[in-house]
Formats: sequence, structure tokens, C-alpha cells
Amino acid sequence: MNAKITTLKASLIALFLFASSAAWSATYYTCIGTALNLTAGTPAAGTTYLWDVRQGGTSISGYPSATAPTSFPTAGSYDIILVNTTTAETGSCKSDPVENTVVVLPALALSLGTPTLPAYCASATTPSSDVASTMTGFPATYSTDLEAEYAYSVSKDGAAGVNGTTVGTIDAATGKYTLTTTTPGVYVITGTVKYKAKTGVSLLGTGCPSPASNTETITVTAKPAAPTITITAAN
Repeated sequence: MNAKITTLKASLIALFLFASSAAWSATYYTCIGTALNLTAGTPAAGTTYLWDVRQGGTSISGYPSATAPTSFPTAGSYDIILVNTTTAETGSCKSDPVENTVVVLPALALSLGTPTLPAYCASATTPSSDVASTMTGFPATYSTDLEAEYAYSVSKDGAAGVNGTTVGTIDAATGKYTLTTTTPGVYVITGTVKYKAKTGVSLLGTGCPSPASNTETITVTAKPAAPTITITAAN
């Protein structure tokens, strides 16, 4: 997993199936701009579907509408409501509404701290250096359903980055990265954080990955060769 993400593109298509015969409700999480495909099948003859999107009980601009929303440009909680209606000639009867909540998540931010050892010896008793991380922007109100997931990419001597877990470890709870390799070289560390759904929670799309605002460098130094002493008689 390469964590050098400079452009966030959420392209996962999520399918919502609305049954007009029975009302139900569910909550989905997604990212700003994620493409959504909301479908409800074909209405019965003489009826049409009417979509409404509300925030705080008030319909947003453009709704109610015969067209379902396809994405949301700003973070927030949106209630998506669908009803089946008859024509005005038949009394404009409405079905029970089917309602779902879509929570559009705000972007996260990540910064990396200074390594505990900017350089360490490959032959040290415990060859390693820690890079702490600071994540902001995670709404505490969603912590029951979601958690932060960290990933790191590490490049050596200017080469392409590799998954950080191949040369170190990640503390899932704090996001701290520990470089543990004993191969000498200069290592540049890049981090990414995103949302991760807990069991039973629907997270549509890629989880809104956000790259760290900075990189950190750690140098791993080879063990020096043992010196040679030459002793001769002094005349």
C-alpha cells in the first residue's frame, strides 16, 4: 500500500435499494465528492418517486426532486427521504417515507513528529527510531462507528517507496511509526491517515485518505570496520 497520496479520488459506487412497501432507516458514512448511485427500481403505473434531502429538518437547495442526489460537496449529516406518490388526478397519495442518513465526513489532517533518533547504528542492541504522529479533524461524535487508520510509505536512498510495515511497525492506536530496519541507508518516511469503519458500519468509498503535511528522515548507519593496529619497533 503506497501512502504517497496527493490527490483524493473517491470513485466507489454505492447502491441503495429502497422498498416502497416498508419504511426502514440506515446510516452510511462517505467522503466529500464520493459518487453515489441511489436507485429504487421502477415505480408502479400511475405513481412516481419523489426524493428529498434535508439537513436539520430543512430541505437543501434543489429538493424535493424526482432525481436522487449523486454526491455531496460539503461535510455534514444529510437525511435522504424517498416517497412514492400518485398523480394529482388520483389524489396525490403518498406512501410511507423511506429514510436513510448519509454522513459526509470532514477531511483529516496528519503531521509527523521528529524521530526519536534521527540516526541510529544498524548494530545497536535495539536498532529503531520512533516517529510520532498527530491527527486532527476526526469528529468525536463518530468515534463509536469509525476509527483512524494509519499507513506509511518509506523510501530508501531516493528509491520508490515501499509499505512501511516491511521495514518497521505501526501502532494502530496512536499512529506512531517505528523504523526497525538494519539495512544502512537514508530513509524518508511519509504518512497517510483515513477513516476506517468498525464492525457492522457502512463506510462508502475509500475512507477519505489524507497525506501527512510533512515527511521525516532517518539515517541508518552501518557498523564501522574494526581498526587495525600495526606495531613496529621504533629506532
